[in-house]
Amino acid sequence: MPSYKLVYFPVRGRVQALRYIAADKGFDINDEVVPMDQWPAYKDKQPFGQLPVLYDGDLVLGQSNAILRHIARKHGLYGKSDREAALIDMANDQQEDLRVSYVRLVYGDFENGKDAYVKNIPNALASLEKFLGANHGGSGFLVGDHISFADYTVFDLLDNFLVLSPTSLDTLPKLKAFHARIAAREKIAKLRATDAFKKTPINGNGKQ
Repeated sequence: MPSYKLVYFPVRGRVQALRYIAADKGFDINDEVVPMDQWPAYKDKQPFGQLPVLYDGDLVLGQSNAILRHIARKHGLYGKSDREAALIDMANDQQEDLRVSYVRLVYGDFENGKDAYVKNIPNALASLEKFLGANHGGSGFLVGDHISFADYTVFDLLDNFLVLSPTSLDTLPKLKAFHARIAAREKIAKLRATDAFKKTPINGNGKQ
């Protein structure tokens, strides 16, 4: 199995889906953890002046979704046809839009904006609930018959929402069951049970 080096902050943030993939598919990620107060010394050395950055041999990749797509192509997580790959991209791009809104809340006016944001989560997720339901009635994965990288990114997003509000999926039965299925995958469940996972914050400012 290949191994990779990942440079990132000491948070789950934009790399937790990648960590789920690594655990589930059985490959190693060697971490270079960048403390927040040391980031200025690292910034100019990164491809686009931001993290995460993945090293795969002599390939250096920035941008979290580029990293995920690269890993997906290498590990059979990008569908079984061009049609499936396109649908996987669509699902992942939809969760990215929602993730950006979540990040804006967390790093913005969190205290005053949280209640309204939580109230809108079911509406924000309605299209993903419908999308999931269109594939085998929502009983399996987002696209096709095999897990894809989008299943991990959507799972991670839903997990963030559940931390924000434990009842946020209660009116979305397909997504709620989807989250439970991914969480129950043996290697993912084992990862989530570790002290390292439990102690690692989602975000860099302690708000979640």
